[in-house]
Amino acid sequence: MNVIFKDLNLSEIFSKVVSNRAVQNVSKFINNNKILVKVVCVCLVCATMVGISVTAAGITFGYDVECDGKIIATVRDASVLEKAKNLACRSVEKESIQKAIVKPKLAVTLAVADKLDNAESVANAIIENSEKIVHGSALKVNGEIVACVMSGDLESALEARKNAYNKEGLESSSCFVDSIEIESGYYLKDDLVEAEAVNDIINTLQVKTVSTVVTDSSVDYKTTKVKTDTQYLGYYKVTTAGKKGINRKTEQVEFINGVETARTLISDVVVSAPVNEVITVGTAKAVISASEKANVTSDGFICPISKGKYVITSYYGGGRNHKGIDLAANKGVAIFAVSAGTVTYAGFDSDYGYNIIIDHGNGIKTRYAHASAMCVSKGQSVSQGDMIAAVGSTGRSTGNHLHFEIIINGKRVNPAPYLGF
Repeated sequence: MNVIFKDLNLSEIFSKVVSNRAVQNVSKFINNNKILVKVVCVCLVCATMVGISVTAAGITFGYDVECDGKIIATVRDASVLEKAKNLACRSVEKESIQKAIVKPKLAVTLAVADKLDNAESVANAIIENSEKIVHGSALKVNGEIVACVMSGDLESALEARKNAYNKEGLESSSCFVDSIEIESGYYLKDDLVEAEAVNDIINTLQVKTVSTVVTDSSVDYKTTKVKTDTQYLGYYKVTTAGKKGINRKTEQVEFINGVETARTLISDVVVSAPVNEVITVGTAKAVISASEKANVTSDGFICPISKGKYVITSYYGGGRNHKGIDLAANKGVAIFAVSAGTVTYAGFDSDYGYNIIIDHGNGIKTRYAHASAMCVSKGQSVSQGDMIAAVGSTGRSTGNHLHFEIIINGKRVNPAPYLGF
């Protein structure tokens, strides 16, 4: 940076022009004033001795450097000032620095030789003497100054911006995408900006955040059914409880200003394996006793559940428009076909749960609802007393029971008289 200052014109301290006529006049003066000349000679001798003493003491001629009427330094000669001016210009980050630096003046003075200021200290004094130059901090982005401030708040503002995108609860590290530097030095006061303006600039900087994300996910267990003929159909027991496993995935996730830009898998391990559920189910069919099978009502029906294994909890009607009869029994108790016929339905719906409809001919059908298991399928022929299902509580049910209906020509009737209740 080249800065041009006005050259300083210093007057000579001692200069005289002596002519031949002047020499003749001096000779004549000495002859006419011998006593006076002797006195002057004595004075000259004394002055010479004083000069020798001053020189011996390290006293020398120098120059006071003056700015705005204030002496800011003392230098040996004008070359020191010139060097100081150049240093001052290079110390301030602005090409227009020459307008801000006060032009120093030089004045001859006597000074102690080892007390003279060097160019560096004079340069600092020149800068500090200028009200238009201040010491501050500059924010550099990719090597270019984007803002200057007086205070030292740049570090905390940058740190706050950088850490703003750290993910809570995650191991994270953040850095600026661009090259960011803070440079302290001298700057023109007019170039400084307010902290709010600097924060606006800082908030536009892109921040790259790298977080380690650990994700645990559950692994479903499988269910295995083990059949046993030592238990009746409808028997259902969890013999080994199922337990979900845990799978742990560790990933390195990169974000730019909080937006995910890349994800890298670091590890994917099974923390705990799932434990499969084992259910034991009965396959044996109950057989109705000969006496029960022989106990046929006048309408040709037998009771769908063996005597002594049920309790009637709700009759037909019952003040709630109940269209069947409820026989409460333990889960898995056998349900028998009340008469021979053909299965026209064996399935599940939301109201009856698992239920079976048997067509007995002559417009007569029976329904067996809320079963826990079914032993027959649609189209299958059954004999009176065959086990067709097991008591349960599926569908709209408040407990284990058989909801039994008799349907004649499409109309549900009271089952009690047909069962001899």
